[in-house]
Amino acid sequence: MKGKENEKQVMSTNYVDNNEVFVECIEKTRKGDMKISESSQIRLFFVLKGSCSFFCAKHIDVLLETGSAVLVPPQNKCIMSVKNNIQLMVVHLTVDLNFCNDFPLEALMEIADRTRKTSKHDEQIFLKTNKIISDYLKHMKQCLSSGIKSTEFFQMKQRELLYYFGKCYNKEELYHFFKPILTSDIAFSKTVYKICEKASSVTAMSKEMNYSLSGFKKRFKRVFGLSAYKWLCQEKSKKLFHEITCSRQTFTQLSYDFGFSSPAHMNNFCRKMFGDTPGNLRAKKIIN
Repeated sequence: MKGKENEKQVMSTNYVDNNEVFVECIEKTRKGDMKISESSQIRLFFVLKGSCSFFCAKHIDVLLETGSAVLVPPQNKCIMSVKNNIQLMVVHLTVDLNFCNDFPLEALMEIADRTRKTSKHDEQIFLKTNKIISDYLKHMKQCLSSGIKSTEFFQMKQRELLYYFGKCYNKEELYHFFKPILTSDIAFSKTVYKICEKASSVTAMSKEMNYSLSGFKKRFKRVFGLSAYKWLCQEKSKKLFHEITCSRQTFTQLSYDFGFSSPAHMNNFCRKMFGDTPGNLRAKKIIN
C-alpha cells in the first residue's frame, strides 16, 4: 500500500489508568492508502475534511466525504484510500450503548423484520452528520487541543454523542448504521467481540466467559440469531475477504495465517463463501 509514510496522527488521547484510547484525530495530507488496525472497541469514524474510499470487511470502495460517519465493528481492520487531504475523528465507544434511558440500542431489533423487506438503505452503511453533530465534533477538537484528559469527561461525551444519534436520525437509519453490531443483548455481544480474537473456538469462548458449552451455545444462538460456530466462520470469512482484496499477502501466507491446511483448502473455502477464488477476488478489486 502506498503512502504509509504520509500518515500523520496529529492527536490522540490516552489515559494513564489503562492506556485506553477514547478519541483520536487523524490527518493524512497526501493521496494514498491509510491502514486502520483492529480494535476491541466499536469505533465511529467521522470525516471532518476531505474524502476517501472505504474498505472494511465486505464493503468495498464506499465513498466517504466531508460530513460522513461510518461504524467499524470490533476486531475489524479497514483501509481508507485517501483522494485528497483528509481529517478524521475516531470515537471509541466504551460506554453502554443506549441512545437515552428509554431507548437502548437493542430497541432497534424491533424494526429488523420490517427493514429486511426493503433494500433502500442496505448499501448505505454511512450517515451524514447534521449541524448538531458537526458542532459536537468541533467542540471535541477544542477539548482535545486544550489538553483535557479525563476518563469521566470523555465517557460523558460518548453518552452525549449517542443521545444526539437517537434524536437526529430515525430508527431505520440507525438500524442500518448500527446493524454490524446489533444483537438482542449488546452487553453479551460486546464481550464476545472482545474475546473472540484470543478464543477462536466455541469451546474456548465458552470457557473464557465462564459458561458451560451447552449454555453458551444456547445463549449465543438466542442473542446473535445463529450458531456460535457459524458466526465464527462468518467473522473469519469477513477478515479473510478483507486481506485478499486489500493486502498484498501471498495466498500461501494467508492460508497459513487463517489456519487452512493448504492454499487449496482456502480456495475451496472462498468458492463456498464468496463464490470465487482468491485470485479472482483480488483481480476484481484491482480492476475496480
